[in-house]
Amino acid sequence: MRQIFVTKPLLFDYFAGQVTAIQRSQIEEWALDPSNEEFFYLCLHEWELSRPMYQANLPEGIERFHKQLEMPSLTNEQPTDAIEKRQPRNPWWTWSIQLAAASFLLISLVTLWLYQEQIFTKTYTTNYGQTQSFTLEDGSKVSLNANSSLSVPRFGFGSSTRTIFLKGEADFSVVHTKDDKRFLVKTGASFDVEVLGTEFTVLARENQSKVVLTKGKVNIQYRSKNQRPQLFTMKPGDLVSLTDKGNMEIKKVMHPENYSAWKNNRFVFDKTNLKEIVTLLQNNYGIRAQIEDKELLDYSLSGSFQARNAEELLTALSEILPVSIQQKDKKVIFKSIH
Repeated sequence: MRQIFVTKPLLFDYFAGQVTAIQRSQIEEWALDPSNEEFFYLCLHEWELSRPMYQANLPEGIERFHKQLEMPSLTNEQPTDAIEKRQPRNPWWTWSIQLAAASFLLISLVTLWLYQEQIFTKTYTTNYGQTQSFTLEDGSKVSLNANSSLSVPRFGFGSSTRTIFLKGEADFSVVHTKDDKRFLVKTGASFDVEVLGTEFTVLARENQSKVVLTKGKVNIQYRSKNQRPQLFTMKPGDLVSLTDKGNMEIKKVMHPENYSAWKNNRFVFDKTNLKEIVTLLQNNYGIRAQIEDKELLDYSLSGSFQARNAEELLTALSEILPVSIQQKDKKVIFKSIH
């Protein structure tokens, strides 16, 4: 079957139900490609704006219905042409049209509400063991770590707003705008990151929350359950972490760029204990790790290691630490070899 070239006029015909069955099938197959998703929704948004839905006036329809019921009935003595002229429309037909229009409007609004996130936002996602780099519309560059997602407004980003939503871990290089428009990274954790132009890394997972500033200046908008919202200004080299109890801790690090080394398939450990490594395996690769001997919790690791996947990282750990590693599918057991 010859593949069609999908254009805006063709998509408009598709939305209006004016394409052939073959065209509909090919367009729907074309729309499944993630690279075509943004163009599809932009056309859908433009098509909906140019064709506002009919809004039924139910009170007016009911009033007209009652007036038709009160019209005097025609007698057999009236001429046929008079009967044809005065014959009112079937009131039930008018009511059906009003009801159908209202139902269509309700269904359309419900559909728009259910799929508003897909329509109005573009989401970048990565699987376990996968990283992705891309450039936003304002020129800012983003590297997304494994098992993460970043949502960006489809319309107006860079011109009316620069607010994005992060789940997971990402490294940002934000460009400065002429009008000093702020760049806001919102997270599901108890903090948001506000910047004007800088380089920084954000980790916002259920079990870990960190912000590391490499260059420039950022404000951390911190929210605590028992305190008022706080604003903290970070300087290059600052590492801000949220503890398990929800408190904010700040410390200086010599090499903040090491916290985004995963962009190059590199892991840098600085007195990192085995418990933290277990968390990394879970977050980045979806591997559940079990430490069988409690004495292993005291082990720490320092150094830089190149690893393109979980297997290479586990191999490096087994060669450096005095542990044996047993792996089965997505589960790993650390045992002491002493």
